[in-house]
Amino acid sequence: MIGSRTIAPDRPTEPKAVPSEQTARILFGASVAVVVAIDVAAVVGAFVLAYALRFVLANDLGSALSIDIYLRTGIVVAMLSSALLALQGIGDIERVRSWPTRLRAITAAVSTGTVIAVIFAFDGDLRLSRVWLALGWSLAICDLVVWRAIAPALYLGLRRRLVTRPRALVVGANALGQELARELEERFEVIGYVDNGADPDIQLERPLLAAIADLDAIVRSRGVDEIVVALPPDRREQVTRVMSRGFGREVDVKIVPEFGDHLPRRLELGRFGSRTYIGYAPIARVTWVKRAIDFCLASTALVASAPLFIAIAIAVKLNSTGPVIYRQRRVGKDGKQFDMLKFRSMCDGAEKLVATLLEHNEASGPLFKIRRDPRITPVGRFLRRFSLDELPQLINVLVGEMSLVGPRPPLPSEVITYEEWQLGRLQARPGMTGLWQVSGRSEVPFNDMIRLDLHYVRNWSFGLDLEIMLRTIPAVLANRGAY
Repeated sequence: MIGSRTIAPDRPTEPKAVPSEQTARILFGASVAVVVAIDVAAVVGAFVLAYALRFVLANDLGSALSIDIYLRTGIVVAMLSSALLALQGIGDIERVRSWPTRLRAITAAVSTGTVIAVIFAFDGDLRLSRVWLALGWSLAICDLVVWRAIAPALYLGLRRRLVTRPRALVVGANALGQELARELEERFEVIGYVDNGADPDIQLERPLLAAIADLDAIVRSRGVDEIVVALPPDRREQVTRVMSRGFGREVDVKIVPEFGDHLPRRLELGRFGSRTYIGYAPIARVTWVKRAIDFCLASTALVASAPLFIAIAIAVKLNSTGPVIYRQRRVGKDGKQFDMLKFRSMCDGAEKLVATLLEHNEASGPLFKIRRDPRITPVGRFLRRFSLDELPQLINVLVGEMSLVGPRPPLPSEVITYEEWQLGRLQARPGMTGLWQVSGRSEVPFNDMIRLDLHYVRNWSFGLDLEIMLRTIPAVLANRGAY
């Protein structure tokens, strides 16, 4: 007995012949290429079928434009839809998603692709058939929903037949070790744990194989390919022993640091004197170019949307009494407060009614959100549905109080309740959109929203900003969490 658990006897087994990781990568890359190719073919085929239904079967070819125009439009929709699905993570063939998630993502991608393609296809009096567009749009969504439901199952079945999963061993029979074992089982055959005793507060789902002193024997006899060390900081001496062992076979060792959640993607491994160190910047360095891009894009958007501003202002004024623009105090970069501008979407004096509605709050943490908030006006509900109420924030961007992309701007009452680790999100200019918005807005729990903002602050890049802006369009169209 070791601790409170009996260690399973070590039965020497012949290590499995595991193909190289390169084989698995080749299979994954080829599968993704096939999925993308079939995505494009499915959408193009849907619009070709729509052409046949609208014009050929209806014997109405005389009213049709050249088939080249319809075909080019279908191809553009297909390429844009495929790219947008990839940006939403739907292109990850190894991850099986629920059908509502797939449906939302596919509908948003095809809708966005169709709108953009039609804009570019418009040429004076040459107008595409609306019936053809509606048929092609609906058929493309149906094709992709069916295909994307089948694709992961086909890939995983093929992978099981062609690639033997490498074996993994977790050093640490504790809650973290068990959590890591569950995450590893998607790619590895997790054979069990090695530790000098198991945590008595958890029920292990896999056997405790041996003590740490016998780790090298377990690695050789069980044909282990991956060792994941999940020991707490106060057991560093045992970690050192693990690192200094020669296992008699090729094996990768990964250590989960106690500060792992705070590490950004960009790390520097180097030496200082006689010691090895890990270097990183807790906050990503943002260049002046980001501010210049914000200024240029915000200026252009304000000029281009001026007619829309006027129309919304008239609608808000006619729908209810009160000011057209609503000013709300928010906390910006480095804790500086500013007035965030929005088109008013609630009745005048809505903040005074919060106390009477607290029992209906559906948000977590210090946030206050109600899915069917009675304070929202009919015009306001429409504006929120398409995030049009946030257009005046372009002025905040123009004057430097906000950015086009960044963390969600919090209320002062929220910041007062922050724990110390949550204050890091105030190190960047708040954004009109961000990871919190493209991940579900009001549906994202408060702590998850904080983590998304911290991830953005630590890992900022122009590529990440571009990805978020492109994902914002389908997120708005999908109407997820917009209330």
